[in-house]
Amino acid sequence: MKTRTFALILIPLLALALAACASGGGLTTTPAETPRTISVNGTGAITLTPDMATIQIGVNTENASAERAVAQNNQQADAIRAALDGFGIAAEDIQTSNFSIYPRQDYDINGQITGVSYVVQNTVTVTIRDLENFGRVLDAVVQAGANNIYGISFDVADREAAYAQALEAAMQNARARAEILAAAGGVTLGEVQTVNAYVGGGGVVQPYAEVRALDAAGGAVPVAPGTLEITLDVQVTFEIK
Repeated sequence: MKTRTFALILIPLLALALAACASGGGLTTTPAETPRTISVNGTGAITLTPDMATIQIGVNTENASAERAVAQNNQQADAIRAALDGFGIAAEDIQTSNFSIYPRQDYDINGQITGVSYVVQNTVTVTIRDLENFGRVLDAVVQAGANNIYGISFDVADREAAYAQALEAAMQNARARAEILAAAGGVTLGEVQTVNAYVGGGGVVQPYAEVRALDAAGGAVPVAPGTLEITLDVQVTFEIK
C-alpha cells in the first residue's frame, strides 16, 4: 500500500518538472522592440540641354526589275554614307535598322494586275553627336538621295552624371518631407534605414520630318532640340526617436 502512495505522489512532481523545462526552466525573455520608422517618397528632376541626337535615315527605291531596284538603292545608300562620313560621323554611330525587298502589284481600273514592281527599303539609325551640324547633316543626306527620314530624338551622352544629380535632389526632397512628418508627429528623425530608387525620364522626340518639306527649305534644316528632363524617384525609410 505504501508503494502505491509513493507512485501517486511522484507522478504530479514529474509533471511539474516537465512543465518547468518546457517553459525554459522558469526564465523569461523580452521580445526585441520593433523600431519606429517613417517612410517617404522623394522626387528629383533636372532639366538638361541635349547634346546628341538619333535619327532614322532611309532610301526607298522601286523598279520593275528587282536587280535594278537594289542597284539604285545601293547607289543612293553609298552616297548617303559618304555624306555622313563628310561630317565625321563614326562607323559605330551608323547602324542598319531595316533592309527589305518586296513585290508590289499594279492594278487597272477593273482590278486586273497590270504589272509587278519591286520595292527596296534600306534604313540606318544614325547618331549625331554634334548638334550644331544636325540641320546640315539632314540637308546633305536628302541631297544624297535619302527619301525617308523619321524618328528624330534627342538625348544626353552622359546620363550617369545626370542620374547622380537627380538622385541627390531626390534624397534631399525625401529628407525634407520626412522632417515635416517628424515635426508634425512630435518625434525626431534618425538614421536612414532603407533606400529604393526608381529611374525614369527620356529624350525629347520631335515629330516626323517629311523629306519634301526638307527639300523645300533650300538650305540647312532648322532644328530645335528643346530640353530633356531626367526624373528619379526614391523611397526612403528613416528611423524616428
